[in-house]
Amino acid sequence: MSTAHKVLSPIELKLKTWQPNPDIPEWFTQMRGEARNAYFDLPLPDRSDESWHYGDPQRFMLDRLDIAHAMPGFNGISYERICGLTGRPNRVACLSMVGDNVAEISSSMPLRDAGVAVMSLRQALALRAFQLEPYWTSGLVRFDRDKLLASHYALIDNGFFVHVPKDTRAPEPIHLIMESGEPGTAVSPHVLIIAEPRSQADVFVHYLGRNESTRNLQLGVIQSHVNDEAQLTVTKIEHLGSRTDALTHEAAEIGREGSYKSVAVHFGGHHIRHEAVAHLLKPGGQAELLGAHLLKGRQRYDFYTHQKHDAPDCHSNLLFKGAMLDSSRASYQGSITVAKEAQRTDAYQTNRSLVLSPQARADSSPQLEIEANDVRCSHGSTISNVGADELFYMQNRGISADRARRLLVSGFMAEVADQIPLSVARNYVYNYVLERIV
Repeated sequence: MSTAHKVLSPIELKLKTWQPNPDIPEWFTQMRGEARNAYFDLPLPDRSDESWHYGDPQRFMLDRLDIAHAMPGFNGISYERICGLTGRPNRVACLSMVGDNVAEISSSMPLRDAGVAVMSLRQALALRAFQLEPYWTSGLVRFDRDKLLASHYALIDNGFFVHVPKDTRAPEPIHLIMESGEPGTAVSPHVLIIAEPRSQADVFVHYLGRNESTRNLQLGVIQSHVNDEAQLTVTKIEHLGSRTDALTHEAAEIGREGSYKSVAVHFGGHHIRHEAVAHLLKPGGQAELLGAHLLKGRQRYDFYTHQKHDAPDCHSNLLFKGAMLDSSRASYQGSITVAKEAQRTDAYQTNRSLVLSPQARADSSPQLEIEANDVRCSHGSTISNVGADELFYMQNRGISADRARRLLVSGFMAEVADQIPLSVARNYVYNYVLERIV
């Protein structure tokens, strides 16, 4: 069907009649207007593109959806379980967002005393637009890449902003919580994290949802800027309802001697795509991309990663591990690119999958593209089942077959989960896996 004759969804009709907000900085308003035009002009990603070889871009369209507002009865109570993952919920900065509503679940005077800013994106645009603009327009995440990213930028008007000043260590973890919205709607939260030179911080991003009826959609971006000698860890825990489709684009640029670690844990949802890009811009940078996922029923997960080396003497490592049950399916497509100037690059990429049902499926395609001649780069993937020898060994020691299977899968995930920088969050992941492997 041609675009001219396509029946527009409620959300597309609102984009057509979108009017600039006079309270928002002009540069941000202009960007949203350009993204709106790009959404209607650009095509969907082509599945002939390697990054979408296994993916299905149609799953993330705005068809038949409206803009999300607050969940009925929203008052923060539904977040008690997640806030419990902080270990000290009364002292940790924990913000949540549903539609236009932002609630501060708990506050942290130590963070504020240290000068660490944690606020909604709307607050940041009103109070700190001068800090946001150079990073927002840096080109790290481009709205004109394709129709899907354009839709995120066209819809965005809130999210979160985290700023860690130079020579500052955030004294406590920072937790950001985002709800997937009502059935039949779309949300598009944007998280911008700036770690100034020689700063350190741990940021947790929680995506939650309870939708079990009509399809809804979440389009998220997590954008991180790790300046020279800064250290940033971003842990994303995605636990969505069974009728939620979600596309999250996570991108980071790393400065001289900077260190960035991303841990992405995926549970729930219907059709999930996670994109992770680490761009090493200056010498001595380090990036680590880790992921763990557990799929059941007819869930479909699609992962794309890019370790982009543009400077010498940098190191990157990737490890994604997943377990598939029932008729679920996961696919991994990843690349390491090394520019000619990026000599002495050290880069690794590993994807490991456990297929725990004859109907489940896993696909994996790691790739290298190297222009430098003094590098150490490797990639690999394995797809297997729980080993019969390991099961036999554990059963001989009095452990039932079901419990042995659960323990082996949990142990398989532990290599990633152990990297979560908070013990209660790590235990949450271990227990979730143990409870759902049957």
